[in-house]
Amino acid sequence: MELRGKRKGRAGAAAASLVFFLSVCMFSPAAHAAPEDECEAGRHQYAEILRVPATAMEDGEVTYLCGVCGRQYTEILYATDHLWGEWVVDTRPTCTRPGEKHRTCGRGQSHDEYAEMPALGHEYKPSVTTQPGCETQGVTTFACVRCGDKYTRPIPAVGHDYEEAAAEEPSCLEPGVRRFVCAHDPAHAYEEEIPPIGSHSFGEWAVETPAGEGAEGLEARTCARDGFRETRVLAALPVPVSEPGKISVADIILVGANVGFLAIFALLFIPYLVCLRYIKKRRDAVNRRDALRKKVEERYDFK
Repeated sequence: MELRGKRKGRAGAAAASLVFFLSVCMFSPAAHAAPEDECEAGRHQYAEILRVPATAMEDGEVTYLCGVCGRQYTEILYATDHLWGEWVVDTRPTCTRPGEKHRTCGRGQSHDEYAEMPALGHEYKPSVTTQPGCETQGVTTFACVRCGDKYTRPIPAVGHDYEEAAAEEPSCLEPGVRRFVCAHDPAHAYEEEIPPIGSHSFGEWAVETPAGEGAEGLEARTCARDGFRETRVLAALPVPVSEPGKISVADIILVGANVGFLAIFALLFIPYLVCLRYIKKRRDAVNRRDALRKKVEERYDFK
């Protein structure tokens, strides 16, 4: 009731100026959007005759009147304090494109408010798609969990990490070898030479064959590190010279040795000669027998 009273008071206040508005409308070239009805002038000539401003809680209105045919219409001025409902998503935003949403006011005649939803932006998660090598770069791929967009970044090469794997110790005169293998890739390896010690570590000389009178001897020593054996000749002892007319022990030994050698030779050679003679006699006897048999067969022609 209060709102109606206010509207009537405002309508009365505006009645005095109705004639003025009608005159203006009749000669005004301005046209307003209104219901499409036929007008005598062919086109409505609308002018505002009444305005009720909107408040925070209530809608207002504006009334327009055609000065030619008297046609009028009213537009609603929505309350300034909206009673908005929940936002409704019309187009969901993507990583690169914004979306759109709207909400509807529940006061008076329903009307909507539209708002843009900002693009979400990419949400990348990394994964190593190529492992780095000692000398080659790897690859990290970043993929968006929403749209699948991808980009890559290189991973620096890790470099070599060599560790000693095996070693062949050097000998006294031969070099050794030390082998290094990369912990990241066993295919990468190199060898390093170890210098030889340079000398043997010999023990004491040991006599293997003593030297005698007129006969050389032999002694040897062995390296404690590599087992190398070194020998050297011992000089023969001098043969004592006997005095004229005096028989020495050496002379007696020499004569005895010669006699013994001759005796052994005789014992071995004489039986050998006897065997050869016996074999020769047997061969001759067989030959004579064969010749006689051949003659008899030729003479009597045994067939």
